Amino acid sequence: MLVRRLLPILALLPALACGEAVAKPKTSPLDGLGGKAGAGAGGDRPIATEPVDVVSPRGQSVVGALERPAALRRFFESLARLESGQAQDDVRITQFGDSHTAADIQTAAVRRALQTRFGDGGRGFVAIGRPWKRWLQDGVRVGMSTEWAPEKGKLERGRLVGDGLYGLSGIGLFTRQRGARAWADLTAKTSRAELAYLEQPSGGAFDVFVDGVRVVRVSTRGERSSSAFRAFDVAESSIHQVEVRAVGDGDVRVFGMSLERLQHGIVLDALGINGARITTALSWNEQHWAEQLKHRAPSLVVFAYGTNESTDVDMAQHVYERQLVDALGRVARAVPSASCLMLGPPDRAIETKDGWVTAAKISEIIAAQRRVAEAAGCAFYDQLAAMGGEGSIAAWAAEAPPRAQKDRVHLTREGYAQLGGSFAADLMRAYAGWRRDAGLPPSRVPPPADSPPPGGVSRDLPLPPADGLDEP
Repeated sequence: MLVRRLLPILALLPALACGEAVAKPKTSPLDGLGGKAGAGAGGDRPIATEPVDVVSPRGQSVVGALERPAALRRFFESLARLESGQAQDDVRITQFGDSHTAADIQTAAVRRALQTRFGDGGRGFVAIGRPWKRWLQDGVRVGMSTEWAPEKGKLERGRLVGDGLYGLSGIGLFTRQRGARAWADLTAKTSRAELAYLEQPSGGAFDVFVDGVRVVRVSTRGERSSSAFRAFDVAESSIHQVEVRAVGDGDVRVFGMSLERLQHGIVLDALGINGARITTALSWNEQHWAEQLKHRAPSLVVFAYGTNESTDVDMAQHVYERQLVDALGRVARAVPSASCLMLGPPDRAIETKDGWVTAAKISEIIAAQRRVAEAAGCAFYDQLAAMGGEGSIAAWAAEAPPRAQKDRVHLTREGYAQLGGSFAADLMRAYAGWRRDAGLPPSRVPPPADSPPPGGVSRDLPLPPADGLDEP
């Protein structure tokens, strides 16, 4: 069996700390929770009956479209500490993926649902400046002067070449020109921002402005190339502009910034790149990326690739499985205490003489991801099943209004919001079952949140490119 073939490969990696694939700690995972609910993220939420069906991860291998929910034990423990009021930090979810993630429409729906339930810890990691022309995510608008250039490696003879030092998201911005400006206009509530950048022997300085006022000058010169970070506080508000302006005395490479709030809660990073494959992540310098991910300290790491790989019809399954194993190994080495989840690709249809049909490679990609996730001790979420199975995207595109775009690859806002809502709901159902199995009382129910925009996400967000799959 293919699973057996994967086991010796996984044996080459350090023990994966994702879910139940690691040795359990000597102390109880419930130590410090007191066996009862505390004030929660809201501080004064009344105890109420669980608002979702309680499904036991211990007794169920599938909760909706979520497979192996028991692998999310450590993520669920973090949620429980957050609800008990004993969390010392936010519960961060860091998702890497392709254009489905880059659009931040589906992930925005997940973010909104989880923050409504567990508390809003902030917007998460975002770009500063424009890593590509149409970059726009929920709560953030970016811009930059022409002196900046994206730093992500170059495609030469079918291979990405470069130093691989591109930050957490895989794309940084570079300049050495005096006065070069890169900025982000924020509408998401923020009280603390942290810039990530590269420290290097040829490094120059840049100034940070908040709402037009300079708050700090940062030198990026160092003895060697390494990850560096500079945090600064801002007044809690939903409207700010953060700007980076190069001094012009050396090379400056900026990776982005994290936006968080004083209160603890859920933070979800949507780190997608149009046209990305799992090999995109493997092209990054592992030590550098590990520095970035370790500093981010996520409780859950999600890989959401597969759509672009489904066009690689000649790629052998064992080659793709090896790529998945390598990527999960990087996560395990960087953040061994985090849970991991493989988010299977949504449906993708191709046009034939008999009409639009699901691409055959999609099912092979999903099968490979499911096998590797199980062998690695990660959860798996079947987005194809959540949509309704094969043929669903063709049906969604034919609806009025449609839930899928005409390319039968990307979804509309309504389709992404539905799929994100299903994912969040299955996560919360599995968490409710974990609490019951752990002997904890039902979760607290948050008060009603402000009404979200239609579909649960901003109408200002652009849809992914409708012309099919993009080149990285």
